Amino acid sequence: MGKVKVMDYRIYIGEGCHDCDKVLAWVKSKNIEVTIIDADQPGDHKPPFAVFARPALFRGDDLLAYGSDIVDYFQRMNA
Repeated sequence: MGKVKVMDYRIYIGEGCHDCDKVLAWVKSKNIEVTIIDADQPGDHKPPFAVFARPALFRGDDLLAYGSDIVDYFQRMNA
């Protein structure tokens, strides 16, 4: 898979999130550029609306995928 530039995509993660670690490792291994936001940090670091699972992939205000489905999303995008 070539380098994908998707800087308008954001992945919201949380502390102690096993799926977050796995998805971030995969994204890094594929050189996919996304904005990573730790939603557990103080300040305005929350997704556009409440999500029930992390990691959560957004583009704008649209929730595209969460959990390991983020990997599937990017794989389909580059098929």
